[in-house]
Amino acid sequence: MRTWLLALLLCSLCVSPVLAQEKAKPDPFYDAFANPSDQEGLPRVLIVGDSISIGYTPRVRKLLDGKANVHRPNTNCRWSAFGAEHIDEWIGDSKWDIVHFNFGLWDWYGWSQPVKATPESYAKSLDTIVTKLKAKTDAALIFGVTTPPCIGPEKKVKFVVSEDRAKEFNDAAIAVMNKHGVTINNLYEVIGDDRAKYQKGEDDVHYNDAGRDRLAQAVAKQILAAVKAEQ
Repeated sequence: MRTWLLALLLCSLCVSPVLAQEKAKPDPFYDAFANPSDQEGLPRVLIVGDSISIGYTPRVRKLLDGKANVHRPNTNCRWSAFGAEHIDEWIGDSKWDIVHFNFGLWDWYGWSQPVKATPESYAKSLDTIVTKLKAKTDAALIFGVTTPPCIGPEKKVKFVVSEDRAKEFNDAAIAVMNKHGVTINNLYEVIGDDRAKYQKGEDDVHYNDAGRDRLAQAVAKQILAAVKAEQ
């Protein structure tokens, strides 16, 4: 009897680490960086962007489950000049059918940037990003216009981005996308005047669960439209 119990104990010790590893496996519907294994025959989508896109990526995956394989780089893609430097790396050698990308908040607020962006430098960086994307992939491109700034002074840099400043940057981005024929997903208008409802606070540009759901719905809808257009 004791021999049997000892054998059972040893067996459980062998199995437990495997079970623990399975339990600890990241959930792609919760963790933005847990890129899923592709389902064969579905279009491959890459979401590139800042922390706003990190927030909605898992929700987009859930909405497009069984319709598209949704991936993203394993990083916060930060500001547009940073994106221009790294976009080739993020695209890699993979085959993509759709790339949904956004840059803007870092450019507006200047977090960690050695050189602060202007609408002109922002447009130049976005132009470089689109040019590199078109050279690297034949994917359909969708640009997510930056969501609104927070209402009050942002908690890190302690200043308010005015509506005029936001409009200057967004107008510059839209002009670049129109020049290159890139589809525009106007996430600024999706949130619109509902910042107080969807953002985490007056000093926070990030979104609560309802806000992330709202953005995910808009992103998933635009991606599905691109999928249908490619069929």
